[in-house]
Amino acid sequence: GILRYSPPQSRTGRSRTRLQRFPRRNKMISEYIFRNTGRYRTAKQVGSRIQQLRST
Repeated sequence: GILRYSPPQSRTGRSRTRLQRFPRRNKMISEYIFRNTGRYRTAKQVGSRIQQLRST
């Protein structure tokens, strides 16, 4: 799901970095997981798992 997510273009025209927030990203990934696996994960669960993966 995260590979399919592309953040919206910024209003200032500058490129976005990985550290900036992406609104509703975790919700979009949650919906992607449900569509493809049939298993429901909340946006909070998705965000927690992404944070775990980043720290490893």
